[in-house]
Amino acid sequence: MNWLIFIHFYLCQNSLRRWFEQPLSLLSKLVISGLLGILGAFIILGTKELGKQLDRRLTDRDILTCIITETVPREEAIANLQAGVTDSRAWKVLSGDVMIYFQAAAFAELENGMRVPIVGVENLEEHQMIDDIFLLDFSAPLDQRLEFAIDEFSSEAFVRRPSNDESLLLNQRPALIGGIQRLSAIFNRGYTQSIIFKANSLEGIQKAHQVVDLFSKQEGKRIFIQSNLQVLKELKKIRSIQAQALVWITLGSAAILGLVFGSLTWMEFREERYLLALIRSFGIGSLSLFIHALVENTLLAIMGVLLGFFILTISVNFMQLEAMNMVWLRSASHLVQGDGLPLLVGAALGGILSSIPIAIGLRKPLGLILT
Repeated sequence: MNWLIFIHFYLCQNSLRRWFEQPLSLLSKLVISGLLGILGAFIILGTKELGKQLDRRLTDRDILTCIITETVPREEAIANLQAGVTDSRAWKVLSGDVMIYFQAAAFAELENGMRVPIVGVENLEEHQMIDDIFLLDFSAPLDQRLEFAIDEFSSEAFVRRPSNDESLLLNQRPALIGGIQRLSAIFNRGYTQSIIFKANSLEGIQKAHQVVDLFSKQEGKRIFIQSNLQVLKELKKIRSIQAQALVWITLGSAAILGLVFGSLTWMEFREERYLLALIRSFGIGSLSLFIHALVENTLLAIMGVLLGFFILTISVNFMQLEAMNMVWLRSASHLVQGDGLPLLVGAALGGILSSIPIAIGLRKPLGLILT
Protein backbone atom coordinates (compact mmCIF):
# COMPACT_ATOMS: atom_id res chain seq x y z
CA MET A 1 0.00 0.00 0.00
CA ASN A 2 2.85 2.39 0.90
CA TRP A 3 4.52 1.49 -2.37
CA LEU A 4 1.37 2.39 -4.28
CA ILE A 5 1.07 5.71 -2.47
CA PHE A 6 4.68 6.48 -3.25
CA ILE A 7 4.17 5.73 -6.95
CA HIS A 8 1.14 8.02 -7.18
CA PHE A 9 3.02 10.72 -5.29
CA TYR A 10 5.86 10.36 -7.77
CA LEU A 11 3.44 10.57 -10.70
CA CYS A 12 1.98 13.80 -9.26
CA GLN A 13 5.48 15.24 -8.89
CA ASN A 14 6.21 14.22 -12.45
CA SER A 15 3.08 16.01 -13.69
CA LEU A 16 4.06 19.18 -11.83
CA ARG A 17 7.57 19.00 -13.25
CA ARG A 18 6.17 18.56 -16.74
CA TRP A 19 3.87 21.58 -16.28
CA PHE A 20 6.82 23.77 -15.26
CA GLU A 21 9.04 22.46 -18.04
CA GLN A 22 6.31 22.67 -20.68
CA PRO A 23 3.96 25.47 -19.52
CA LEU A 24 2.47 25.91 -22.99
CA SER A 25 0.80 22.52 -22.78
CA LEU A 26 -0.78 23.39 -19.43
CA LEU A 27 -1.78 26.86 -20.59
CA SER A 28 -3.24 25.47 -23.78
CA LYS A 29 -5.50 23.15 -21.85
CA LEU A 30 -6.59 25.84 -19.40
CA VAL A 31 -7.14 28.48 -22.10
CA ILE A 32 -9.14 26.16 -24.35
CA SER A 33 -11.35 24.90 -21.54
CA GLY A 34 -11.64 28.44 -20.15
CA LEU A 35 -12.76 29.86 -23.50
CA LEU A 36 -15.18 26.98 -23.86
CA GLY A 37 -16.49 27.78 -20.38
CA ILE A 38 -17.06 31.45 -21.31
CA LEU A 39 -18.73 30.60 -24.62
CA GLY A 40 -20.86 27.92 -23.00
CA ALA A 41 -21.80 30.32 -20.19
CA PHE A 42 -23.08 32.83 -22.76
CA ILE A 43 -25.22 30.12 -24.33
CA ILE A 44 -26.51 28.79 -21.00
CA LEU A 45 -27.34 32.23 -19.57
CA GLY A 46 -28.89 33.36 -22.83
CA THR A 47 -30.95 30.18 -23.03
CA LYS A 48 -32.03 30.63 -19.43
CA GLU A 49 -33.14 34.21 -20.10
CA LEU A 50 -35.00 33.05 -23.20
CA GLY A 51 -36.71 30.41 -21.08
CA LYS A 52 -37.82 33.04 -18.57
CA GLN A 53 -39.24 35.22 -21.32
CA LEU A 54 -41.04 32.25 -22.86
CA ASP A 55 -42.48 31.29 -19.48
CA ARG A 56 -43.75 34.83 -19.02
CA ARG A 57 -45.32 34.76 -22.46
CA LEU A 58 -46.87 31.34 -21.91
CA THR A 59 -48.48 32.54 -18.67
CA ASP A 60 -49.38 36.06 -19.85
CA ARG A 61 -53.13 36.51 -19.57
CA ASP A 62 -53.18 38.80 -22.60
CA ILE A 63 -51.68 36.23 -24.95
CA LEU A 64 -53.86 33.54 -23.36
CA THR A 65 -56.97 35.55 -24.15
CA CYS A 66 -59.27 34.38 -26.92
CA ILE A 67 -62.52 35.84 -28.28
CA ILE A 68 -65.37 33.51 -29.13
CA THR A 69 -68.07 35.05 -31.29
CA GLU A 70 -71.46 33.55 -32.14
CA THR A 71 -74.12 35.02 -34.37
CA VAL A 72 -77.57 34.45 -32.87
CA PRO A 73 -80.54 34.88 -35.28
CA ARG A 74 -83.80 36.60 -34.38
CA GLU A 75 -85.82 33.50 -33.41
CA GLU A 76 -83.11 32.11 -31.14
CA ALA A 77 -82.42 35.56 -29.68
CA ILE A 78 -86.07 35.97 -28.63
CA ALA A 79 -86.09 32.52 -27.03
CA ASN A 80 -82.85 33.21 -25.13
CA LEU A 81 -84.04 36.56 -23.81
CA GLN A 82 -87.42 35.19 -22.79
CA ALA A 83 -85.69 32.38 -20.87
CA GLY A 84 -83.55 35.01 -19.17
CA VAL A 85 -80.36 32.97 -19.49
CA THR A 86 -77.69 32.31 -22.09
CA ASP A 87 -75.14 29.53 -22.45
CA SER A 88 -72.52 31.62 -20.63
CA ARG A 89 -72.41 29.17 -17.74
CA ALA A 90 -71.05 26.47 -20.07
CA TRP A 91 -68.04 28.64 -20.89
CA LYS A 92 -67.42 29.59 -17.28
CA VAL A 93 -66.84 25.91 -16.54
CA LEU A 94 -63.62 26.12 -18.60
CA SER A 95 -62.33 29.25 -16.86
CA GLY A 96 -63.53 31.50 -14.09
CA ASP A 97 -62.25 34.55 -15.97
CA VAL A 98 -64.94 34.89 -18.63
CA MET A 99 -66.68 38.06 -19.78
CA ILE A 100 -69.66 37.92 -22.15
CA TYR A 101 -70.96 40.77 -24.29
CA PHE A 102 -73.86 40.99 -26.71
CA GLN A 103 -73.70 43.34 -29.70
CA ALA A 104 -77.05 44.22 -31.22
CA ALA A 105 -77.80 44.25 -34.91
CA ALA A 106 -78.49 48.00 -34.67
CA PHE A 107 -76.73 51.28 -33.96
CA ALA A 108 -77.36 54.22 -31.66
CA GLU A 109 -77.04 57.79 -32.92
CA LEU A 110 -75.43 60.32 -30.58
CA GLU A 111 -76.36 63.99 -30.39
CA ASN A 112 -73.25 64.85 -32.43
CA GLY A 113 -74.45 62.58 -35.25
CA MET A 114 -72.01 59.76 -34.57
CA ARG A 115 -73.39 56.23 -34.93
CA VAL A 116 -72.05 53.79 -32.34
CA PRO A 117 -72.70 50.07 -31.79
CA ILE A 118 -74.96 48.88 -28.98
CA VAL A 119 -73.48 46.41 -26.50
CA GLY A 120 -75.36 44.58 -23.77
CA VAL A 121 -74.25 42.58 -20.75
CA GLU A 122 -76.19 40.00 -18.81
CA ASN A 123 -74.81 40.57 -15.32
CA LEU A 124 -74.28 44.25 -14.59
CA GLU A 125 -72.49 43.62 -11.29
CA GLU A 126 -69.69 41.70 -13.02
CA HIS A 127 -68.99 44.81 -15.09
CA GLN A 128 -69.22 47.25 -12.16
CA MET A 129 -72.34 48.89 -13.57
CA ILE A 130 -75.73 49.87 -12.24
CA ASP A 131 -78.97 49.43 -14.18
CA ASP A 132 -78.39 52.30 -16.55
CA ILE A 133 -77.01 53.04 -20.00
CA PHE A 134 -73.45 54.25 -20.47
CA LEU A 135 -71.33 55.48 -23.34
CA LEU A 136 -67.90 53.85 -23.52
CA ASP A 137 -65.61 56.55 -24.79
CA PHE A 138 -61.84 57.05 -24.64
CA SER A 139 -61.76 60.83 -25.00
CA ALA A 140 -65.04 62.41 -23.80
CA PRO A 141 -65.06 63.83 -20.24
CA LEU A 142 -66.06 61.32 -17.59
CA ASP A 143 -69.66 61.38 -16.30
CA GLN A 144 -70.68 63.69 -19.12
CA ARG A 145 -74.30 63.12 -20.18
CA LEU A 146 -74.81 62.63 -23.90
CA GLU A 147 -78.14 62.19 -25.64
CA PHE A 148 -78.63 59.24 -27.97
CA ALA A 149 -81.42 57.81 -30.08
CA ILE A 150 -82.24 54.24 -31.09
CA ASP A 151 -85.00 54.26 -33.67
CA GLU A 152 -87.92 55.98 -31.90
CA PHE A 153 -86.36 55.67 -28.44
CA SER A 154 -84.14 58.46 -27.04
CA SER A 155 -82.43 58.98 -23.70
CA GLU A 156 -79.15 60.04 -22.09
CA ALA A 157 -76.02 58.04 -21.32
CA PHE A 158 -73.20 58.70 -18.87
CA VAL A 159 -69.68 58.64 -20.28
CA ARG A 160 -67.29 56.15 -18.70
CA ARG A 161 -63.96 54.63 -19.67
CA PRO A 162 -63.99 51.11 -21.13
CA SER A 163 -62.25 48.25 -19.36
CA ASN A 164 -59.41 46.29 -20.98
CA ASP A 165 -61.82 43.60 -22.16
CA GLU A 166 -64.18 46.18 -23.59
CA SER A 167 -61.30 47.95 -25.36
CA LEU A 168 -60.24 44.63 -26.86
CA LEU A 169 -63.79 43.89 -27.98
CA LEU A 170 -64.52 47.34 -29.43
CA ASN A 171 -61.07 47.90 -30.93
CA GLN A 172 -60.76 51.33 -29.31
CA ARG A 173 -64.12 52.53 -30.69
CA PRO A 174 -66.92 54.18 -28.64
CA ALA A 175 -70.07 52.17 -27.96
CA LEU A 176 -73.29 52.29 -25.99
CA ILE A 177 -73.55 49.70 -23.23
CA GLY A 178 -76.29 48.61 -20.84
CA GLY A 179 -78.15 45.62 -19.43
CA ILE A 180 -79.42 43.22 -22.07
CA GLN A 181 -82.83 42.95 -20.41
CA ARG A 182 -83.23 46.73 -20.39
CA LEU A 183 -82.42 46.82 -24.10
CA SER A 184 -84.29 43.60 -24.92
CA ALA A 185 -86.39 45.25 -27.65
CA ILE A 186 -83.20 45.90 -29.61
CA PHE A 187 -81.58 42.54 -28.95
CA ASN A 188 -84.75 40.66 -29.94
CA ARG A 189 -83.77 41.40 -33.54
CA GLY A 190 -80.69 39.20 -33.15
CA TYR A 191 -77.27 39.79 -31.80
CA THR A 192 -73.65 38.70 -31.86
CA GLN A 193 -72.44 37.12 -28.63
CA SER A 194 -68.76 37.73 -27.85
CA ILE A 195 -67.06 35.75 -25.12
CA ILE A 196 -63.70 37.00 -23.89
CA PHE A 197 -62.14 33.84 -22.52
CA LYS A 198 -58.91 34.04 -20.51
CA ALA A 199 -57.42 30.60 -20.17
CA ASN A 200 -54.94 29.56 -17.50
CA SER A 201 -52.68 27.69 -19.94
CA LEU A 202 -52.20 26.60 -23.52
CA GLU A 203 -54.26 23.49 -22.77
CA GLY A 204 -57.21 25.69 -21.77
CA ILE A 205 -57.18 27.42 -25.17
CA GLN A 206 -56.94 24.07 -26.93
CA LYS A 207 -59.98 22.87 -25.00
CA ALA A 208 -61.87 26.04 -25.95
CA HIS A 209 -61.09 25.34 -29.61
CA GLN A 210 -62.41 21.80 -29.20
CA VAL A 211 -65.65 23.09 -27.68
CA VAL A 212 -66.09 25.64 -30.49
CA ASP A 213 -65.53 22.94 -33.12
CA LEU A 214 -68.04 20.71 -31.36
CA PHE A 215 -70.71 23.44 -31.28
CA SER A 216 -70.02 24.35 -34.90
CA LYS A 217 -70.16 20.81 -36.32
CA GLN A 218 -72.70 19.02 -34.16
CA GLU A 219 -75.10 21.82 -33.25
CA GLY A 220 -74.72 23.87 -36.42
CA LYS A 221 -74.00 27.11 -34.58
CA ARG A 222 -72.32 30.01 -36.34
CA ILE A 223 -69.52 30.28 -33.83
CA PHE A 224 -65.89 31.25 -34.31
CA ILE A 225 -62.83 31.67 -32.11
CA GLN A 226 -59.86 34.03 -32.31
CA SER A 227 -56.78 33.15 -30.28
CA ASN A 228 -53.01 32.98 -30.27
CA LEU A 229 -53.04 29.18 -30.30
CA GLN A 230 -50.50 28.77 -33.10
CA VAL A 231 -48.15 31.33 -31.55
CA LEU A 232 -48.41 29.60 -28.18
CA LYS A 233 -47.67 26.24 -29.76
CA GLU A 234 -44.53 27.65 -31.36
CA LEU A 235 -43.45 29.18 -28.05
CA LYS A 236 -43.96 25.86 -26.29
CA LYS A 237 -41.95 24.10 -28.99
CA ILE A 238 -39.10 26.59 -28.51
CA ARG A 239 -39.34 25.97 -24.75
CA SER A 240 -38.79 22.24 -25.33
CA ILE A 241 -35.83 22.97 -27.63
CA GLN A 242 -34.25 24.94 -24.78
CA ALA A 243 -33.94 21.76 -22.70
CA GLN A 244 -32.35 19.97 -25.64
CA ALA A 245 -29.84 22.80 -26.02
CA LEU A 246 -28.39 22.06 -22.58
CA VAL A 247 -27.85 18.44 -23.59
CA TRP A 248 -26.08 19.50 -26.77
CA ILE A 249 -23.90 21.94 -24.82
CA THR A 250 -22.81 19.08 -22.56
CA LEU A 251 -22.06 16.74 -25.45
CA GLY A 252 -20.44 19.47 -27.55
CA SER A 253 -18.09 20.60 -24.80
CA ALA A 254 -17.21 16.97 -24.07
CA ALA A 255 -16.39 16.34 -27.73
CA ILE A 256 -14.28 19.51 -28.11
CA LEU A 257 -12.30 19.00 -24.92
CA GLY A 258 -11.96 15.29 -25.66
CA LEU A 259 -10.39 15.98 -29.05
CA VAL A 260 -8.12 18.85 -27.97
CA PHE A 261 -7.04 17.37 -24.66
CA GLY A 262 -6.70 13.97 -26.29
CA SER A 263 -4.25 15.23 -28.90
CA LEU A 264 -2.18 17.09 -26.30
CA THR A 265 -2.25 14.15 -23.93
CA TRP A 266 -1.11 11.79 -26.66
CA MET A 267 1.86 14.05 -27.43
CA GLU A 268 2.79 14.11 -23.73
CA PHE A 269 2.40 10.34 -23.51
CA ARG A 270 4.75 9.75 -26.46
CA GLU A 271 7.38 11.87 -24.74
CA GLU A 272 7.07 9.93 -21.47
CA ARG A 273 6.27 6.46 -22.79
CA TYR A 274 9.74 5.17 -21.85
CA LEU A 275 9.38 6.44 -18.24
CA LEU A 276 5.92 4.94 -17.95
CA ALA A 277 7.23 1.64 -19.33
CA LEU A 278 9.91 1.60 -16.63
CA ILE A 279 7.28 2.22 -13.96
CA ARG A 280 5.20 -0.62 -15.36
CA SER A 281 8.25 -2.88 -15.25
CA PHE A 282 8.39 -2.30 -11.48
CA GLY A 283 5.02 -4.00 -11.16
CA ILE A 284 2.72 -0.99 -11.35
CA GLY A 285 -0.34 -1.91 -13.37
CA SER A 286 -1.52 -0.01 -16.41
CA LEU A 287 -4.79 0.72 -14.64
CA SER A 288 -3.07 2.89 -12.01
CA LEU A 289 -1.25 4.88 -14.68
CA PHE A 290 -4.47 5.29 -16.66
CA ILE A 291 -6.39 6.51 -13.58
CA HIS A 292 -3.68 9.08 -12.88
CA ALA A 293 -3.86 10.44 -16.45
CA LEU A 294 -7.67 10.43 -16.36
CA VAL A 295 -7.78 12.37 -13.06
CA GLU A 296 -5.21 14.87 -14.34
CA ASN A 297 -7.07 15.59 -17.59
CA THR A 298 -10.46 15.75 -15.89
CA LEU A 299 -9.26 18.16 -13.20
CA LEU A 300 -7.59 20.42 -15.75
CA ALA A 301 -10.74 20.50 -17.90
CA ILE A 302 -12.96 21.34 -14.92
CA MET A 303 -10.48 23.91 -13.57
CA GLY A 304 -10.33 25.60 -16.98
CA VAL A 305 -14.12 25.86 -17.21
CA LEU A 306 -14.30 27.23 -13.66
CA LEU A 307 -11.60 29.73 -14.57
CA GLY A 308 -13.77 30.84 -17.52
CA PHE A 309 -16.75 31.25 -15.16
CA PHE A 310 -14.62 33.36 -12.80
CA ILE A 311 -13.31 35.61 -15.60
CA LEU A 312 -16.82 36.16 -16.95
CA THR A 313 -18.21 36.94 -13.48
CA ILE A 314 -15.49 39.56 -12.91
CA SER A 315 -15.77 41.02 -16.42
CA VAL A 316 -19.52 41.73 -16.27
CA ASN A 317 -18.88 44.23 -13.48
CA PHE A 318 -16.98 46.42 -15.96
CA MET A 319 -19.32 46.03 -18.94
CA GLN A 320 -22.18 48.32 -19.98
CA LEU A 321 -24.72 45.51 -20.09
CA GLU A 322 -27.73 47.83 -20.33
CA ALA A 323 -26.35 49.47 -23.46
CA MET A 324 -25.73 46.06 -25.04
CA ASN A 325 -29.14 44.76 -23.91
CA MET A 326 -27.43 41.89 -22.10
CA VAL A 327 -28.47 42.49 -18.50
CA TRP A 328 -29.04 38.75 -18.12
CA LEU A 329 -25.24 38.33 -17.93
CA ARG A 330 -25.38 39.67 -14.37
CA SER A 331 -26.51 36.19 -13.34
CA ALA A 332 -23.08 34.81 -14.29
CA SER A 333 -22.38 34.31 -10.59
CA HIS A 334 -25.08 31.61 -10.61
CA LEU A 335 -22.96 29.44 -12.91
CA VAL A 336 -21.10 27.87 -10.00
CA GLN A 337 -24.39 27.45 -8.12
CA GLY A 338 -25.90 25.04 -10.62
CA ASP A 339 -26.50 26.86 -13.91
CA GLY A 340 -23.06 25.86 -15.21
CA LEU A 341 -23.46 22.20 -14.28
CA PRO A 342 -23.95 21.05 -17.92
CA LEU A 343 -20.61 22.60 -18.85
CA LEU A 344 -18.84 21.05 -15.86
CA VAL A 345 -20.31 17.67 -16.74
CA GLY A 346 -19.18 18.17 -20.33
CA ALA A 347 -15.69 19.09 -19.12
CA ALA A 348 -15.54 15.94 -17.00
CA LEU A 349 -16.67 13.82 -19.95
CA GLY A 350 -14.10 15.57 -22.14
CA GLY A 351 -11.37 14.73 -19.64
CA ILE A 352 -12.45 11.10 -19.68
CA LEU A 353 -12.57 10.97 -23.47
CA SER A 354 -9.13 12.58 -23.75
CA SER A 355 -7.69 9.72 -21.69
CA ILE A 356 -8.67 7.09 -24.25
CA PRO A 357 -5.38 7.48 -26.20
CA ILE A 358 -3.52 6.79 -22.93
CA ALA A 359 -5.49 3.58 -22.46
CA ILE A 360 -4.59 2.53 -25.99
CA GLY A 361 -0.90 3.41 -25.51
CA LEU A 362 -0.65 1.53 -22.22
CA ARG A 363 -1.78 -1.66 -23.92
CA LYS A 364 1.44 -1.79 -25.91
CA PRO A 365 3.77 -4.58 -24.62
CA LEU A 366 6.75 -3.41 -22.56
CA GLY A 367 9.21 -5.25 -24.74
CA LEU A 368 8.32 -3.13 -27.76
CA ILE A 369 9.01 0.06 -25.77
CA LEU A 370 12.08 -0.77 -23.70
CA THR A 371 13.99 -2.50 -26.51
